[in-house]
Amino acid sequence: MEPLEFGTKEKYMETTKSMINLRTYLTFIFSILMIVGYSQSAFIPLSNEVEQPFAKDLNRVGNGVHTSFKPYLRSDVVRASMNTSEEEIPEDSDYGKLYDSLIRHNVRLEKKFNKTWVGRKIFTEQLLQVEEDDFRLYLDPATELTIGKDQENNRNFNTNTRGVWVNGSIGKRFGFNATFYENQSLFPTYLDSAVRKSRVVPGQGRVKKFETDAFDYAFSTGTINFQLNKHFTFEFGQDRHFVGDGYRSLLLSDNAFHYPYFKIVTDFWKIRYVNLFMQLRNLDRIDQNDEYPFQSKYASMHYLDVDIGKHVTIGLFESVIWHADSTQSRGFDFGYLNPFIFLRPVEFSIGSPDNVLMGLNFKVKLNSKNILYGQIMLDEFLFDNVKSGNGWWANKQGIQAGFKSVDVFGVNTLYLQGELNYVRPFTYQHRDELGSYSHHRAPLAHPLGANFWEMIGIAKYAYKRWNFDARLSYAEVGYDTSGSNWGQNVFLPYSTREQEYGNRVGQGLKTKIMWASVNVYFLIKPTNRMNLFLSVSSRSSVRPDKTENAILIQGGLRTNLFNRYYDF
Repeated sequence: MEPLEFGTKEKYMETTKSMINLRTYLTFIFSILMIVGYSQSAFIPLSNEVEQPFAKDLNRVGNGVHTSFKPYLRSDVVRASMNTSEEEIPEDSDYGKLYDSLIRHNVRLEKKFNKTWVGRKIFTEQLLQVEEDDFRLYLDPATELTIGKDQENNRNFNTNTRGVWVNGSIGKRFGFNATFYENQSLFPTYLDSAVRKSRVVPGQGRVKKFETDAFDYAFSTGTINFQLNKHFTFEFGQDRHFVGDGYRSLLLSDNAFHYPYFKIVTDFWKIRYVNLFMQLRNLDRIDQNDEYPFQSKYASMHYLDVDIGKHVTIGLFESVIWHADSTQSRGFDFGYLNPFIFLRPVEFSIGSPDNVLMGLNFKVKLNSKNILYGQIMLDEFLFDNVKSGNGWWANKQGIQAGFKSVDVFGVNTLYLQGELNYVRPFTYQHRDELGSYSHHRAPLAHPLGANFWEMIGIAKYAYKRWNFDARLSYAEVGYDTSGSNWGQNVFLPYSTREQEYGNRVGQGLKTKIMWASVNVYFLIKPTNRMNLFLSVSSRSSVRPDKTENAILIQGGLRTNLFNRYYDF
């Protein structure tokens, strides 16, 4: 299919509406397929809480599981948990059923009530489940009913979420996963300010006003996947991804909203190779008219992950973002369908002005309980300028370093993690806003954008269904003042920079952000990570002209099928 050409706005609108109608029709057909047939995904949900029970097994020395591209394959989790190789599991094994048995076994309760039909539905099984020889369909609620108070600002806040999660399989190769959430929220002061500025809830989409001071927002995800064999997995849908072994990612994170994509995962020998093709959006319309759609852009990403021996894994990452030109004559550029790594030569050969990033991800297993990990991200740089230390604006890089430890001090399930992130000014920016490394008014990598450094400490412990989580982070960010560009805001064009040389991390409006939280929750249902929780958090933001403090106490009922990044 060749890129569409538009001669006039009228012709463009006519074609665009046709495309929208086609998309609506395909969405309808897709929804019908979801209901009548496709049902358990080849991938587990992209959620730290879903992944945590398998952390020890996934990082065991010599297990051969690739952990740096998420969401994880169910087959990887099963092989790691069973401590066996893929060759030892029969070719026609049902990984979905094996995975379900794992998560139910990990939190099994032996009380008599839990064995009744009502007890099983509350604590162990999906609310609705159909299990036949070659067909399975599961449905669980996806809920958040929480209340809290910002003690420092004397402000109450709450969230009311009603949702559903559907997944399942046909045979042993076709899988399906879908979620839908409808939300009303009154946010604490610092988060309310961020939402009012961007008109977007972090990672959860656009908002509209609800009652006096609250917001209404909805979002959904949906994927269909096909596992051809043990070497190839294909997935099409709308969701998010994460590259790295850390809490944050400087390459690609699930910080931004969901996006349509097509993904190919290829496994052979000690190599995993991922092709990811995405459609992204800038929430500005093509014309100042509500009848026009939002501006679109596209991304092609490659990730090559290689096990070097039993202890070291190296991953090479590259991405390119491009968008239509001023005549709207450029759409999806098929030159970037190159399935092999190294997009920079392709970009150069077609003479494009597109935004290319490259990166390195690494993991070193000191032993089965302790690992070191990190990332190097390169946007632009000249070695001579890096070596000279002159603070040239186009030396745009990011560095991450961290460690993870499980069963610390011999205490079973005690988990510790420490992480350092450092990103230079102007990183992720491009010559215009649409070309920036962003989607839906949010950075595609770190929530703080660029021009910052950050330290994070995390401790977790689980005892039966009780879970405890403590986090502490400190960041120094150089924000852009009104009308200036010191390199923090990834949406600004780098042509508006304040200076050529002398650029240092933290320049601009230097702000120190401290975040501390303690959470305790009781896991009700392992299938959707539904839990009752209580959380106490403290946040302070200090800059030369202003200090903001918040003490947040909240609790309620919540499912954890995705990550919420409110710690900024």
